[in-house]
Amino acid sequence: MIDTEALGGSFRGMLFGLIFLVPLLGMAVGTAAGALSGMLTDTGIDDGYTNRVREEVTSGTSALFVLTSGVVVDRVREALAGQDMHLLHTNLS
Repeated sequence: MIDTEALGGSFRGMLFGLIFLVPLLGMAVGTAAGALSGMLTDTGIDDGYTNRVREEVTSGTSALFVLTSGVVVDRVREALAGQDMHLLHTNLS
């Protein structure tokens, strides 16, 4: 698998290096910077929750994703009582 951050960094580094007449050094520094930024940017929904949703939502089922703020999960669970559905929830930072 190609690390897109490293690839983008190497391109930007090579371009910067061509401007200042040191393309190989620029490409090497850009690749390293891109790879480092790719390692540090693991943000978004955590892998555990993604895997849990993947296990629950299978072929023949459906899902409704709702993004809210200030929701009380217990009240939502009470409102859905008696329905044939599962409530999965997470907090996003």
